[in-house]
Amino acid sequence: MSLQRRATGPTTAEGKAVSSRNALRHGLTAEPSADSVAAWFNIILGSPAGAFEEPSSRAPLREATLRLAVAEVRYHRALHALCAHAMAPKSARQAANKVHTEMRTALDHRDAVSGGAPPDLATLDYIDKMLEQLEPLAAEAERDRRLQERYLGEARSERRKALRAWCELNTRAHQNSRNELKIPPNEH
Repeated sequence: MSLQRRATGPTTAEGKAVSSRNALRHGLTAEPSADSVAAWFNIILGSPAGAFEEPSSRAPLREATLRLAVAEVRYHRALHALCAHAMAPKSARQAANKVHTEMRTALDHRDAVSGGAPPDLATLDYIDKMLEQLEPLAAEAERDRRLQERYLGEARSERRKALRAWCELNTRAHQNSRNELKIPPNEH
């Protein structure tokens, strides 16, 4: 079976509605801020500290620089989101950690109080309810992590393509510079 036939996405109206809101959930596909793009644009151009240029695309090299600046902002935003998401106060991972800690505390307390006696039904019932809470939270945390990694992969790919295009244009623009010196094979 071809990869296309396996990866078709949601087919029901409800699934499509949920899928269409995925990008709004975390903002990773939002347009990057103009200030961030301008900062990366100037870093890529190697502008001196006091000389700030507004991003523009009036020449092919500047257009490639702008594309690379946007790709850098998106990549770093996705990377930060992946790293910070698990520590976010209201994330599914934090909620799952809280439930897990409560469960562990209850078990440790039971062990300390019971002195090795078999657990009572109330404790087992409590642990069962905590497990029921933990399973969907852990599944949601894993789903969030996979989504974040997917967006990071897409941003990395976009960044790689933009960098390749920028390098190609930059090399062509400076063909007579030191960047194009030929190194003899024996000096590698």
